[in-house]
Amino acid sequence: MEFFSWLQDTPFAHWVASDPSLLAYPTILTLHTVGMAIVVGTCVVMDLRLLGVGEGVPLPALQGAPRLVWTGFLINAATGLALFTTDAEHKSTQTVFFVKLALIFLALIVYGRIRTLVFRNPAAMAAPITSGVKALAVLSLMLWTGATIAGRLMAYLL
Repeated sequence: MEFFSWLQDTPFAHWVASDPSLLAYPTILTLHTVGMAIVVGTCVVMDLRLLGVGEGVPLPALQGAPRLVWTGFLINAATGLALFTTDAEHKSTQTVFFVKLALIFLALIVYGRIRTLVFRNPAAMAAPITSGVKALAVLSLMLWTGATIAGRLMAYLL
């Protein structure tokens, strides 16, 4: 707990939490939301396409998605850390915080598996989507939904 107390008392954490300018907390929170929209939105588009929505969109058109996913993830990691510093003592004891991190970790593993099975395999992109890949797409949707809900609950659970 000493580390989290120290982290929460750093000048950076105080700046993020209490600076009256729009450049502190409001901008960081907005960027966190934008990062989440990029990551989750891109994954949802891929998942829905794998589940048959938008069959007119060729799978190769989604091969550029990793740049979006990892850019959004980096934005979220940086802004999430900044937001965490503002209330590190409390957040580090919240079960829902660790649930959120676990769900994100699992969602990224599923995303990587989908990329390996479909988007790095030219033959798979030309073939019908397998039931295993569809199951991964459903799991991905569930994990990202859970991570988003857990993130929102952090603000309300003590």
